[in-house]
Amino acid sequence: MFDPQNVLSQLSIEQKISLLCGDKVWQLKGFEHLNVPSITVTDGPHGVRLDDSEATTPFTFLPSTVFPAEAAMAATFNSELIHEVGQSIAQECHFYNVSVLLGPGVNGKRSPLAGRNFEYYSEDPFLSGSIAAAFINGVQSQGVGTSLKHFAGNEQETRRFLINSVISERALHEIYLRPFEIAVKQAKPWTLMGAYNAVNGIPACQNNYLLNEILRDQWKFDGAVMSDWVATRDKLEAHNNGLDIEMPGPARKNEFLLEQFNLGKITEDTINIRALNVLNLIKKAVDGKQEVNEINWDKHNQLSEQVANESIVLLKNDNQTLPLAKNKSYAVIGQFAKDSRFQGGGSSSLTPKMVTHALPELEKYAQVEFAEGYTEETTSDTQLAQAIETAKNKDAVILFVGTTDAIETEGFDRTDLLLPEGHIKLIDEVLAVNPNTVIVLNCGSVVDMQSFVNKTPAIVMNWFNGQASGSAIAKVLFGDVSPSGKLSESFPICLEHNPSFDCFPGDKENVEYKEETLVGYRYYDTKKLPVQFPFGHGLSYSEFEYSDLNVDLAKNTASVTVKNTGQVQAKETVQIYVSPNKPYLMRAEQELKGFVKADLAPNESKSVTIQLCDRAFEHFVPHLNRFATEAGKYVIRASSSSRDVRLTQTVNIESTDAVRIKPTRNDTIFEWFEDERTFDDVDQIMKLVGIQPGHFFWGIMKSSPVEHALDILNGLPVSDEIRAECKALVDKHDEKYEK
Repeated sequence: MFDPQNVLSQLSIEQKISLLCGDKVWQLKGFEHLNVPSITVTDGPHGVRLDDSEATTPFTFLPSTVFPAEAAMAATFNSELIHEVGQSIAQECHFYNVSVLLGPGVNGKRSPLAGRNFEYYSEDPFLSGSIAAAFINGVQSQGVGTSLKHFAGNEQETRRFLINSVISERALHEIYLRPFEIAVKQAKPWTLMGAYNAVNGIPACQNNYLLNEILRDQWKFDGAVMSDWVATRDKLEAHNNGLDIEMPGPARKNEFLLEQFNLGKITEDTINIRALNVLNLIKKAVDGKQEVNEINWDKHNQLSEQVANESIVLLKNDNQTLPLAKNKSYAVIGQFAKDSRFQGGGSSSLTPKMVTHALPELEKYAQVEFAEGYTEETTSDTQLAQAIETAKNKDAVILFVGTTDAIETEGFDRTDLLLPEGHIKLIDEVLAVNPNTVIVLNCGSVVDMQSFVNKTPAIVMNWFNGQASGSAIAKVLFGDVSPSGKLSESFPICLEHNPSFDCFPGDKENVEYKEETLVGYRYYDTKKLPVQFPFGHGLSYSEFEYSDLNVDLAKNTASVTVKNTGQVQAKETVQIYVSPNKPYLMRAEQELKGFVKADLAPNESKSVTIQLCDRAFEHFVPHLNRFATEAGKYVIRASSSSRDVRLTQTVNIESTDAVRIKPTRNDTIFEWFEDERTFDDVDQIMKLVGIQPGHFFWGIMKSSPVEHALDILNGLPVSDEIRAECKALVDKHDEKYEK
């Protein structure tokens, strides 16, 4: 054991500086003579990705449990389950002597083309932050740290090392910082990782506004800030503006920083603050260390399967095509049935401890005949012919298609939303001979389904669902498990409908977030655009009735009674959206502010209580430079998806926040009449000068700025006393607003 403050007092300036950079690629600097160990950090938002030091080939990793990707985790809408995932991954961290897991990622999904969307939870900041907090609390409850990433504005792979994200204050706070804020405040991650990109002209890893003013001063973050790997552009500026650890090591810039210290460009007080944050992090790792000599891999695999089961989204199910009967004959087509596509490419790609593929799992339920159909992205004439012949005369076809590492991966953004050409051709040919085809999608994000969505009776979103995805999808297809996943992002009809279509991924230097706060369903719902499948959508093998919506403003909760009216055990996610009525500033039609997942037996009813988020009625107000609540009416919607509203209740919210900018003498008399803060005084002015509705000057005066109206008074036959009284009534409203 060691005391960080005591250790700091014994270090030379050179030693303190050495703490501000990794010792190796995945290790932090330690001092054995002071009992300060070097600790290991490693990738893994959905599992432990640790280099195999004994491997003879690069990029070989020790085996671990591969859980579903983050987009799939969010689709469970089950925070308690993801907390368990965090606990299990932490145990594997202890097993491999890993102290900090580099994740989760909570960046936004402004475009479905972003190549790393599968690694991020959701297009909705509240859902992302809530699931991230659950995951972090799970990991850190076991004495292992996390690194919340990538802070901030890292919503693309194109020129990610160089791009400048141009984001308005409102969009930055409401959409892109919000999930970080929720996770920081609810889970207190040990570390936070700075992004590669710049935000509004300043690189994220040296951005004082992000790292100090917001993260530490506003959110009270007390952990260590590390850079993404090779994300530090200017080491001096970075450490002066809030970065604690430059990664990776060994440091090539320690001599440079020492030189800058000797020149007086960085103070020892600043170096002490940074070094102490690193020592405190190492101390947490030491205190949390557990001796884990073996892992119950089967138990972790079962948990991975449970997450996969709860994430699978039944997108379409015409004529109750699913679940499939167990006594019939089926064709199973697609390479991904035999070789599961269970994770995306890049730094989250793991070596699974075990894998269950779909084909052998499906064979447990029924008589099946398999055809490969394609190899990765392409199909041959022979493969097509075999698939067509296999599909003929079968009771149904189960067709596995999806994206590959070349399409969804770290480092590259997608060029379109289409499935590989070979997969589309296979779908067309199979549907032509057997329209009773169930399509299983193995993707990490949105795909365009317009070429087949109306031709097939059933579509299932199987995500990148981890090492147990094969057994999970088999249980759902044959009805052992009723699907309960809900889409964690909207599926638009076409790419052109996406609000970032004309500004993603930007030019050589900048990417402008022109869509502002209207991201995902916020845009589609506000614009009343039809979508392929809406945010929060997911069918079940059962049906649910909602009743008795009750909003308790004092407790900031909403309660709903949910009844399973079907014949099978099933889970339903109740989603609470808040819709403002005639807001002063442009706002989305509705925003998700709470959710809960209920498990119900046939004919069972439950009253569920949903805790609304702390900012259920707030939004960021630029002229106040903070979140604020606008007084007025709000509609609370209890929904099964953003487009499936079951119950509503209107509430009246009182607030003294000056969300609406108070009219001034440069605004029109009409605007003064529209604002209760100025109505009485402008009404008194009009009465004093004898101008009422119907008067010749009424229209002219109402459309005139108040300042001009005072000038007009000079030409009217009114006394100086009345003119003075009118001016006094105007002068009292000179103050625009109060922050």
